[in-house]
Formats: sequence, C-alpha cells, structure tokens
Amino acid sequence: MATVSTYTPGAPTDALHAIWEAGVGAVHAAYSLPAAKFHSLLNAPRAVAHVAAVDGAAVGFALTYLIRVGSAVDKAKQHDKGSLAALIVLPAHRHKGVGSALNDAAVAQLSADVRASFARSTPAPTTGDIQLGSTFPRIFPGLPAIPAFDGAKDWLNKRGWSIKDSTNIDLYGSLPNGVDLEKQTETAKSHGITFRAATAEDEAALMELEYGEFGSFTGWPDQFPRFIAAGRAGDIFLALSKKGEIIGATLAAMPGSPVHAQMAWPDLLGSKCSVIACVGVSAKSRGEGAGVGLCAAALIDLVKRGADGCFIDWVSMVGFYERFGLKQWEAKYWDGGRWVVREGGADAQASRVER
Repeated sequence: MATVSTYTPGAPTDALHAIWEAGVGAVHAAYSLPAAKFHSLLNAPRAVAHVAAVDGAAVGFALTYLIRVGSAVDKAKQHDKGSLAALIVLPAHRHKGVGSALNDAAVAQLSADVRASFARSTPAPTTGDIQLGSTFPRIFPGLPAIPAFDGAKDWLNKRGWSIKDSTNIDLYGSLPNGVDLEKQTETAKSHGITFRAATAEDEAALMELEYGEFGSFTGWPDQFPRFIAAGRAGDIFLALSKKGEIIGATLAAMPGSPVHAQMAWPDLLGSKCSVIACVGVSAKSRGEGAGVGLCAAALIDLVKRGADGCFIDWVSMVGFYERFGLKQWEAKYWDGGRWVVREGGADAQASRVER
C-alpha cells in the first residue's frame, strides 16, 4: 500500500528525478530533464509536490502550482488558478492505485487552495479552474499528444478531467536561418511603426499597455515588471507608433532571464537559446503589421545579441510564427482541466477556457 506525503522544499530530489526519467524521459528522449533543472521546477514558488512511497521508497509524484488568474490590477481576477504540472508513477507500480492516490491528493490540495483564494477577488467568483499542465512555471501547457501518453489521457478522463484536442504546440528554430526578417518589418514601418529594446524608463508606459490590454491574461503582464526588476529590460522589445507611443511589446530574452528560469526546455536547446513570449499589440494598432514586425525585429535583435536559436511555447495561432523559420518542437498538446466550485457546490468537469 502506498502512502502519500508532501515533499519538503529544498530537500534532495534525486529519487523524484529518477521517477521523471523512467516515466517520461525514457519514453520520449527530448523530455529528459537535467537533475538541476528538475530540482528548480520542484522548488519554484507556489509549488507543491505530493510523493507516493512504498516501503519508504518513492514510486511516484504529482507536482502542482498555483498562479494568480489575472494581473496585479485586475480586481476580479486576484484569485488563483491551479495547475497539475505532472503526475508520474514508476512503471512497476502502475495499476495498483498509486496514480489515483496522487491524483486525489493533488486535486484536493488545488481545489482547497483555489477556493480559499476566491475572497481576494472583487466580486468573489463562484468557480475557478485547474489546468492540466501549467502556465508559469511551465513544463508542458497540456498533455503531450504522443502515443506513450494515450493511456494517460483515458485514465485522466475517467478521474474527472476533461481532455480535448487542440492546436497548441511549441516551436523552435535555429538562428540565423536564412529568412529575410527585415522584409517582414516593412509593412509596419510603412505605417511609421518603429522597434527597439526597452529600458527601465519605459516601465510606466509599458505597463499601461500591458495592464490596459492584457490585464486579464494569466501570468502575462506580470512578467514585464519582473524583467525590469531583474535588470533585464533589454530582454523586452517594443513596437512604437509614429507618435512614439508604445503599442506593442514582447519578451525577447537571452539565457539567464526570468522566463528561462520558469521554463523547462529552452536551456536544453542550447547555451544561447533565446525565448520569445507574451507577444501583444494594442487593439487600436492591429492590422498595420505591428505584430509581425515586432516579432521579426525582436529576432533580428536576438541574432545581434548572439542567440543561436529561439523557442516559443504554447502557440495556438497556426502558421503565424512559422513565417520566421520556426518549426513545431516535439508533440502537440491535448488541452485539459476541471472546474473548482465555490464551497457548497460540487466540483464539475470542464475543459480549460482561459490562459
């Protein structure tokens, strides 16, 4: 009989890393994680790891995260969203109730924590949600759609998760790659739009854009002040109107950035693998090539800064980033989640509806 306990932050993770490698890395080599990266993901802020043990030896674990639903300024979205980032059982201990015990422990913890956070929002919500996968920190944004995980998909559906097909993928491409990126900035420039790296002095105007346009997005606007506080304003790239107003922004980050620390894969793709994330253009400025131009200009800047590749994760817009020479990295993702209902109601099954 397995017992389930909670991992103590800071404790060694060698045994849990071995479970990851046996259950994930061994079935899909690209998803093998170095021990140090794995340790950091288990010790990220607001992480909880539930560990199943048999005769004192770890045989499985479930990793959860919590993240605020909206940005710091969205009063209606100050409560938490839960994430089941991973649930893995050693092959020899499957079909013995270990996975079910871990799922029950993770769902109970996340449901309680999400419910407890409802009071932070005005008005208080009646429902919250738990994502299968995670937002920030991020290993996978869903369940990788590979044959080895077909059984996991069915298993999770039977335990109250709703899992559906999606177009979500990760992208990667080497840099430089022969694509004429300068040409892809021409439409925006014909409208007087210019591009440059941010400075710390841009923070107020930048956050006016981010909070005003994307304040309801989970984990997105809050990344930008984190970069500036870390002295990494140069890892933010801006689009400006002909009047000099910030109309678009993206993280265009070199290794060592805050977003690299929160993602599992970029550091594995090369010592100079960059990341583009949180690409956004104001609603009033769309249709003039600002989004395409911003990404192209950011990639040009990343090459100048020494990037030899670029990783963009959790992409649902089919074909947008491929124009820059990037291609799908590994598997597509199944999208999944479940509702958490305010105390007094019953938890209901549902697919994820917001990111």
